[in-house]
Amino acid sequence: MASAMRHESWAKLLEPGNALRAAVLNALCHCYVREKQHAMRFRQHAEKVETPNLHWALLSIALEEERHAESIGVKLDTLQAKRPNVFPVHFAKEENTWDYLRTDLQEEDRCDGELKENLSALRGEFPEIAELLDRLESDGERHRRQIRELMVQCEPESVGPN
Repeated sequence: MASAMRHESWAKLLEPGNALRAAVLNALCHCYVREKQHAMRFRQHAEKVETPNLHWALLSIALEEERHAESIGVKLDTLQAKRPNVFPVHFAKEENTWDYLRTDLQEEDRCDGELKENLSALRGEFPEIAELLDRLESDGERHRRQIRELMVQCEPESVGPN
């Protein structure tokens, strides 16, 4: 019975012009763009810091964000939707490493709220998509913990990158 309902839900998502399809695609496209932008942001910050452990930690987070985007992209492909273009929205200009991390944490927090909204809207009817977004949310929580730990290693007055 559950698989028949799931099949019905997916069939609705493949119908062009369906309002539900548009809402789901909008949520997925938004998440895709955000994850790609986060990956760019973390990579950019990693390039600016000279401390090796911070550099590698930020690159690791960037790689995970890129994997998230690719997972969402695969869902978009499955739904026969075009992956959206992604443009960088942040150019690192913070004065020090601590400020880099603070702005990364703020961005992760903001996107967590958006993700929770999307999750509540999709959880009942599209468990596969909700499962993907749950994984993103869980990884986001871990990233925020990592960023907080990295902030403890930096002093707010630390010298920023050249």
